[in-house]
Amino acid sequence: MPQTRLYQHELVSDEVSEVIRHRPHWIVSSGNMILLLIILCLLSLAWFIQYPDIVNASARLVAINPPKLIVARTNGRLLKLFVANEQMVTKDQHLGYIESTAKYDQVIKLRDWINEAIYASSENKYDVVTSDPLPDLSDLGELQANYESFENELLETKQILDNGYYQKKRNALEKDVQYLTDLKKNTLQEKQLLEQDQQLQQREYNAYESLEKDKVIAPLELNQYMSKLIAKNQSVEQMNAQLTNSDISRHEKEKELLDLQKAITDQGQKFRSALLDMKSQVEKWIQQYVIIASEDGKVSFVSTLQENEIISNSQPLFYIQPKKTKIYAELMATQDRLGKIKTGQKVMMKMESYPNNEFGYLRGVIYYISNIPNRQDSFLIKVDLSNGLQTSYNKEIFFRNNLSAQAEIITDNRKLFDRLVGQLKQIWDR
Repeated sequence: MPQTRLYQHELVSDEVSEVIRHRPHWIVSSGNMILLLIILCLLSLAWFIQYPDIVNASARLVAINPPKLIVARTNGRLLKLFVANEQMVTKDQHLGYIESTAKYDQVIKLRDWINEAIYASSENKYDVVTSDPLPDLSDLGELQANYESFENELLETKQILDNGYYQKKRNALEKDVQYLTDLKKNTLQEKQLLEQDQQLQQREYNAYESLEKDKVIAPLELNQYMSKLIAKNQSVEQMNAQLTNSDISRHEKEKELLDLQKAITDQGQKFRSALLDMKSQVEKWIQQYVIIASEDGKVSFVSTLQENEIISNSQPLFYIQPKKTKIYAELMATQDRLGKIKTGQKVMMKMESYPNNEFGYLRGVIYYISNIPNRQDSFLIKVDLSNGLQTSYNKEIFFRNNLSAQAEIITDNRKLFDRLVGQLKQIWDR
């Protein structure tokens, strides 16, 4: 037995004997099992983890009734601001005005008077013209010459439309026509009496004519009755001539009334034309120097604005955010993987003007896909913004029409396991 152990000891070297006697680490002895467990864990994760298929497209923000930009229409100092940032305003409300040679308060006072006068003239009522005097204005700047010309036209109109010469003459002519009408009535009554007297004279003459035929009276006596009948006939004819002259006089007075009425009407039209011209000049001044809200909504300052600040022509000043507006995104997708895009799929948009690492991205859902390509062989896709303009970082971005973005359309949330199997299948099929 000792000889056998001695023999074995001689056959195995010290180094080999040391290796044989050394117990390996548990990682080495259990490595296969650990590797198997790792593979199983990775497969389990691949089964649960989903990785989406993404189709990239260019996008832009579009709005129905978008915010309206209001710009300055002239250079100068911003003399007055009537609104504050984020304030609700109404259409045609004045937001402020720019320095001019005319005073804003006087121009507005003139505008109000003109609007009232235009309404009255359209109803053929000139009470405001005759009773409410034109404001005495002397600081209208470039409008002063037009104002003075209009003031002269107003004075002439007052002379015609008020209790001036034309009105008095019209009243006199109307009285003349009434007098002639009454005179004609009296003349007609006299004519009726004369005609009755003529008829009596005619019957008397007829009776005496019968007596003359019977030789009861002499022909000379019959001639006397004929002379009386002729006199009555002449009186009736004179009365007819008098009635004709009365009609002619009345007709002449009516012609004068028509001419006078035409002069009054022409002056009214001339005055209305002067009113509209003055209104046009005032509105032109307001459009140039007054900042006006284009519609109802919330006003937002483009930048910090202060009174007496120098602004330049076409400088952006305000945005008006309408009460009702719908903002959506338009995507232009190429034919690459277009068949995978369907309505209802989610879209993530990274705005070029708002870095996504700072602002996040906008979320949306596809609700329309065009069936016909455009000239660039791209297809229009419309996306409804789920959270409006609020990003994934809960930040609100300010809308400007045609803001561009890069869109990622999530076409399919496939599992990593399915993707791995699909890749293996493709390799096997080859």
